Amino acid sequence: MKHNKKIVGSIIIVLLSFTFLIVGYCISKPKKVEETDIFVNNTVDGEKEIITIYINGEVKSPGVYDLPIDSRVKDALKIAGGFTKNADTSTLNLAQILKDEEHIYIDKTEKEQTTSNIKTKDSKVNINKASKDELKTIPGVGDITADNIINYREEKGRFNSIDDIKKVDRIGEKTFEKIKSKIDIK
Repeated sequence: MKHNKKIVGSIIIVLLSFTFLIVGYCISKPKKVEETDIFVNNTVDGEKEIITIYINGEVKSPGVYDLPIDSRVKDALKIAGGFTKNADTSTLNLAQILKDEEHIYIDKTEKEQTTSNIKTKDSKVNINKASKDELKTIPGVGDITADNIINYREEKGRFNSIDDIKKVDRIGEKTFEKIKSKIDIK
């Protein structure tokens, strides 16, 4: 009789352990990207393929977001709460397909930039002296790029020409072409 109780007890312990193992796995299992009205139907082995993007500037909820592959800028804006009242939407392509690790920066309207920084339309930002807030008035320069410019300046010294800004992380030829008329070194 005692032997049977030991067997039954052992079976109960094994079943409880197995139950806790299954429940623990289900609770700690990574969450899948949920289906919403902005998600597309691209899947691998039944799970959504996702990309991670960073959106900041003039959006209501800036941050890092996971979106399904083939999402567009309009989807990123939706998940970030939409534009603020100061957003410049005139040059934004809402239909552009996003890529993994993409950074989307929404500029302020030029009127808002000039009001908040007391600058005229033709004024340029001195990349050797500008504060982080002043650097962020340059179209396409957000928090991270402004920090990179300041860090570069502190580590390497002043910029000797505006072309030197291409040595800063996140500023390539394409970005340089966009900003070269907005910056100076004097």
